[in-house]
Amino acid sequence: MPAPDLTVVIPSYQHAGMLDLTLGTLAGQSHRNFKVLVMDDDSQDGTDQVCSRYRDLLDLELHVSTAEPKSPSRARDEGSRLATSPVIAFLDCGILVPSGYVAAHLAFHRAGAGRIGVGMCHGHSPGTEQGDDWARLLARLSVDESTGAIEENREMADVRWRLPALTDLRMPWVWGWSGNLSLERSAYMEAGGFDASRTYGYEDSDLAYRLHIAGKSFHFVQDGWGIHYPHPRKPAEELAAADFAGWWKSYTAHRSLALEVERYSNRNETPGDPVLLHLHRMEELLPYLNALGDGCARLPDVPREAAAGDAPSSLLIGGKVTDAGRFGQVTLFSEAAVSTDSLWSCAGIIIPLPEDSLDLVVVGDVWRWLAHPAAGPRVGLLDMLVSEVRRVARRAVFVHSAGPMPFPGRARVSPEELRRVCAEHGLPYTLISG
Repeated sequence: MPAPDLTVVIPSYQHAGMLDLTLGTLAGQSHRNFKVLVMDDDSQDGTDQVCSRYRDLLDLELHVSTAEPKSPSRARDEGSRLATSPVIAFLDCGILVPSGYVAAHLAFHRAGAGRIGVGMCHGHSPGTEQGDDWARLLARLSVDESTGAIEENREMADVRWRLPALTDLRMPWVWGWSGNLSLERSAYMEAGGFDASRTYGYEDSDLAYRLHIAGKSFHFVQDGWGIHYPHPRKPAEELAAADFAGWWKSYTAHRSLALEVERYSNRNETPGDPVLLHLHRMEELLPYLNALGDGCARLPDVPREAAAGDAPSSLLIGGKVTDAGRFGQVTLFSEAAVSTDSLWSCAGIIIPLPEDSLDLVVVGDVWRWLAHPAAGPRVGLLDMLVSEVRRVARRAVFVHSAGPMPFPGRARVSPEELRRVCAEHGLPYTLISG
C-alpha cells in the first residue's frame, strides 16, 4: 500500500457519537490515499467500537492513552509524531467535512510550501452557544448539499467567514484554530508542535503563534471547510478561565507584543461583539504600539533619580536596549524584538509577572500616548497599565519630560488624567521631570 499523502489526526475523549459523524464524512472522500489517526484519551463510551466499524472503509488506527491529565494538546502531538505523510490535518470530533475535504487540503499544500491551511468550521462561534440550525439541516441534506445554507443564513457560517484574506493581516495566527487546520509535517516539527504539557485552552493559538514567528503564512483553504455539528459545551466561565490560563502560559514564555495585544483586545470584548471589531482593534493597535516603541528607542536616558537604585527588582516600561543594565527588565514595545530575560518585546500593558514580584516600576514618557481611540470601551490602555503596575509592584515612578517627544500624534494623556487613573486603582506614584 502506498504511503499516505495526508494524515488526519483526531483527538478524542468521550465523544463516540461525534466521532462517528466525523469518520462517516471522511469515509466518503474523493481522494482516498490518506490515513486517520484517532488519538483517544481512554474513553469509556464505545469509541473503540465506532473505530472498528470504519476499519474497512478507512485506513484508520486507534491509539489509546491512559496518561493523566487528559489532553487534546498531547493527543494531537502524539498523532503528529506517528504520522508518516508529508501533510497533517487536525480535525476535531464533530466536524463534518465535504467529500472534497482531503483533496482540497492536499491541493493547497502542493501549491506552495511553508503555508498553514485554515479550514472553516461553520456553525462554530467561540464564546456563544451554537443553535440547532445545522442539526436540522443535516437531517435532510448531506454535507455536500448543504453549502448554500450559508448564503441564505449567514449566522450559520464560521465567524471567520467575513474576515479578509489572512495574508493581509498582521496577526493572522489568531485565526488558526485546530478544529480544522492543516500543515506540512516538517513545519509542525520546526515550530515544536503542540505543547504536550498543556491540558485544554489556548493550545491551538500557542502553536499558531509559534508557526507565525517561524515565518509560516496563513491562508483559508477554500474547499477545505467543515461543519461544527451542535453538541453541548463546557460552561462559558470554565472555557474562558482555561483560555486565559493557556494564554498566560504563552505570554510569560514569549513576553510578546502581539500576544499582549491579542489578550488586551479580548479583554475589551463583550458577548455578541462582531468578530471584525476584534480584528480591527488588534490590527490598529499593533502598529500603533510598535510606533511608540520606535519613539522609546529615540528617547534620552531615564533620569538618574528614576532609576532602580536600591530596588533590586525593577521594570522599565517603554525603554530601549541600552536600558537593560539599569533595570531588571525593560519593555520595548517592539513586535520585531526577540524577548530575553531582561529585554521584552511587549509593552507592559499586561505585565508577564506574578503579583507583588517587583520593588519598582518606572514608566517612561510613553504613558502620555496610551489613549489610542481603537483601544476599546471597557478598559483603556492607561487603565490597564496602571492596574497591572499596581498588581505587581510596591511603588511606581512616571517620567514627564519637557520638550518635543519622538512619538506619533500629539500627547493625549495629561498629568491630571494620570492622577485620576492612579487614584482609581490605588497606585501610589511619583511624577518626575525628564
